[in-house]
Amino acid sequence: MAPGPAEYTTDVAEKATAYLTAVEDCLVLLPQALAVYDDARAFTDTTAELGQQESVCDEHRRRLCGAVGRARPEFSALYLRGAELTELFTMVDAVPDAAEAFVRDFDAMSPALAEATARRMQDMAALVCQASELLTRAIETYVRALVTDDSPPPVAGAVERITELESQCDQYRNEIVARAFEQQSTADALVVRELVQSLDAVPDAVEDAADQLVFCWSDM
Repeated sequence: MAPGPAEYTTDVAEKATAYLTAVEDCLVLLPQALAVYDDARAFTDTTAELGQQESVCDEHRRRLCGAVGRARPEFSALYLRGAELTELFTMVDAVPDAAEAFVRDFDAMSPALAEATARRMQDMAALVCQASELLTRAIETYVRALVTDDSPPPVAGAVERITELESQCDQYRNEIVARAFEQQSTADALVVRELVQSLDAVPDAVEDAADQLVFCWSDM
């Protein structure tokens, strides 16, 4: 039996908060992993923890999308935008997916990094955490507005900042690759390039989800 309107909106709001919190908890492990990359045991443990947290994100997303789809037909903002919300949450899920893919790539390649390269990768990871937090907070605010049928607050400020952070990550990526080809053998530089491209997929995923949020917001 489909839940009533009040039960439905409360359930979706609670599950959205749980999911977005899980995403944040996953992403904070990314800079932690890079901070201990030269300690094999600590890096392996942090990588495993990030992978477990990514699975937690998957479970929360499935529950959330299931809750969105169990609504009775009604003319509430939340019900009418169910498909858009599901797409948004699916795009958010690409963020922890990309973070897990990067740490597994890093673990498999076990690169010897120059100190400046390691520091810049850590800088990129820190920017990713800032961007993901902006994204999850903006989405949570948007969902809360849908639940209450209020006009959602503008998201342009958060999205513009996410774009700036992603652009900064691109600059760091290019700096890392250029340094690698200047200072390392071609084989080692190619490994660094592949790894930093894998890392750069994380802020790219944040920006893609932010663009979807703008689309959802503009349709209100």
